[in-house]
Amino acid sequence: MNDELRVLVDMRDRVLQKTRIMFGNRLDAIHRGDDEASEREIRLLQGWYERFLYLEEEADGQITELAAEYEIIGHMVQVKGVGKMLAAIVVSMVDIGRASTVSALWRYAGYAVINGARERPVKGEKLAYNKRLKAACYKVGSSFLKSNSPYRKVYDDARVYYEANRPDWTKGHQHNAAMRKMIKMWLSHLWVTWRQIEGLDVRAPYVHEKMGHNHQYAPEAFGWPEIAVRIE
Repeated sequence: MNDELRVLVDMRDRVLQKTRIMFGNRLDAIHRGDDEASEREIRLLQGWYERFLYLEEEADGQITELAAEYEIIGHMVQVKGVGKMLAAIVVSMVDIGRASTVSALWRYAGYAVINGARERPVKGEKLAYNKRLKAACYKVGSSFLKSNSPYRKVYDDARVYYEANRPDWTKGHQHNAAMRKMIKMWLSHLWVTWRQIEGLDVRAPYVHEKMGHNHQYAPEAFGWPEIAVRIE
């Protein structure tokens, strides 16, 4: 596990950003007239909001600086739609050495299929996936759509397929399914690239993710730098 990066990301997300948002929400409520506060209280709230914003930005800088030491992050940010911060958050939560198959990474990221359906939380049972990692991966997918990343084609093709073959699905269901397909494609490329960088085994048939037919999508087609020695 990437301990130093994880410590910084956890502090940023769970303490600094969370607290900054809390102060921001209170100030917004006051400005909307949904809450009341004296001028002194508003100044105090504003002051603390700005302090936590400064600390969050300082943590962002440290995370970005530390991210430069990770070869995999250097590869990730070559893909349109993936910035250093988002890449660092994902990397901080993954132990690629333990993900011996791409299926293991999919499950830990919350994108596994169990008994023919996407995995859902079960009341009283510990989650098999990392909710924060799943949320980060979804942000990656959303960024792909907004930036018109090469991965956007995976989403668009999936939407066309679902609209033609799953007419009983709502638009929202079709969108979410297409997002999952695109994110899983990206995760498969992250898995194979990262494990090759680390000199770890890459087992067939997951060197390239297959989209239900014989065509295979190599990471390089989506902007990933080519790795000199590739396991086929």
